[in-house]
Amino acid sequence: MYHVNIYNGTYKLEFRGCFESFDEAIDEFQKAELEYMQNFEYEIGTTEYNQELENFMFHSRIDKY
Repeated sequence: MYHVNIYNGTYKLEFRGCFESFDEAIDEFQKAELEYMQNFEYEIGTTEYNQELENFMFHSRIDKY
């Protein structure tokens, strides 16, 4: 069982669900990443874009239970 918790921009984690396989969990994680990054109008590769992506990746997690 895998729990997906993602960074939502408020320094609090948002629970995205429980998944039986790691593949399902990573799919949900990637979907959440895309949704999060679409909230910004930064051009890919800019310092601002990279900082937001880094925040998402640093604070989000997949836990195995």
